Amino acid sequence: MGFRIIIAGESQCAAYAETCLLADYLSRNLPNFCYHCIEVPVMDWKTWLCKVNVKNKWHHMESPIVWKELLMKGSKAQYIGGASDFLDYCYSYYNFDTLFSSEKYDGLLNNVLQFKRKLHIEENLHILDADKRPTLDAPPQKKFVVTISGAGHLLAMHLISGLVDHAIMASDNIIHKIYLYDQSCTPSFMNYIEKECSYVQTDNPGRDINKSKPMGAWLRQNRNKMKELALMINASGSRKMYIIFPNLGPACYNATILRNSVNINKNNIVVATSDVGVEILPVVAKVAQVPMRNIFCPPVWGFIGINQLVDIQTTIHVYNSFNPYKRYARVRHSSLNIGSITPETRLLDYLMHFDETLWIKVAEMKEKFGHGQARLSKAIAVISLVNLWLLNPSPDHIVSLGICCDGSFGLHFDGIFSQPARFVDGRWKPATDFLMPKDRQMKLPYLIDMAKLVMKMQPNDLPEIQQYYPCICKKKNYKIKEK
Repeated sequence: MGFRIIIAGESQCAAYAETCLLADYLSRNLPNFCYHCIEVPVMDWKTWLCKVNVKNKWHHMESPIVWKELLMKGSKAQYIGGASDFLDYCYSYYNFDTLFSSEKYDGLLNNVLQFKRKLHIEENLHILDADKRPTLDAPPQKKFVVTISGAGHLLAMHLISGLVDHAIMASDNIIHKIYLYDQSCTPSFMNYIEKECSYVQTDNPGRDINKSKPMGAWLRQNRNKMKELALMINASGSRKMYIIFPNLGPACYNATILRNSVNINKNNIVVATSDVGVEILPVVAKVAQVPMRNIFCPPVWGFIGINQLVDIQTTIHVYNSFNPYKRYARVRHSSLNIGSITPETRLLDYLMHFDETLWIKVAEMKEKFGHGQARLSKAIAVISLVNLWLLNPSPDHIVSLGICCDGSFGLHFDGIFSQPARFVDGRWKPATDFLMPKDRQMKLPYLIDMAKLVMKMQPNDLPEIQQYYPCICKKKNYKIKEK
């Protein structure tokens, strides 16, 4: 338990000023030395000292008075004495025997408060000069303002919690403010979100979605909402703003409509789609019998919200390869190294090639845990994207992202499409060195054709949306009778 030294005295007492100077010298040279000064006006000194003596049963008569106390509430004060007693105390505890010459104190102000005030002013002026002085090494700090539209969704709580954690971290780029906006929410609910922003809750029921309308009418409603949002952005939004769509509803469809309706940089509109791969990682790790910490996020392709492809075959995992030495075949029980372990990266194709139960188990997991785990995965995807895009950009990091197609991977579509991407030269570009999907049932041309069809869909097109549950029946094995 640490303690601190308390020094109290008259404001015009020279001995008190010398004692404070000595304590300040020790605190600058000893890391664990802690002290506190109490300056009492001359007219109040005797009354104040009398109260201290009565409280602690001391009999001190002069200025200053020095005692020590533990850094704990309610600790008892231990008497040291006056200025000379404090000097003896420093010698006995810290082996400090250096005496300051009397010339040292000739320039010391009679009022130690004025002396401290002078030092404080000089320190502030030094800080102001340092701030005004141009620095070549340190780049200027960037402050970002984040606005969450549709903050009434339960996903907003997870987003605010993660953004606040990034906002308090020391970095050259910081999140300065977070604004919440939702047209349909009451002020009381918005205040509740603002108060509980540091609380992550995963067991709230999801919002009910009306699925009795044709798909074309559902898309038309989303189109109208994006048109309204585009009017607001064009009227008062900055042309340098960044827009991130979480994976809610027809995310890529909404991003494409907004991209074609606003006047900002088209490359600054993206969709966070990596959550589709993150939420199935526990099932993949269990089926492949590989620790989840050794598996990278599976790549996500498609017009997210309408169709999607999570390509397990090209998912990368870390594998430790063991290369035995020649003596391992001759001597099994040896204290020497028997070989070397080399970490390698491999595709999951060789582990998942013959598996046909993955997506059945994923459907069972979603039915068991509901929407809570999905919301958390979506929030993690958005927060990771904000960190990679604004706070800590890295061109070596590849992430699944809904961005504009430029012909890479054979994707010729005038809109937002999820694909592997990296942040290069201030913009998101397709990671052309990534592998093409190897899924045997879903192909990229089909996903592109479906996206083009959806963009031309009329309100009354397609029947009602029906929930699909994969069949989990066991396959029957038929035996062929030999003749």
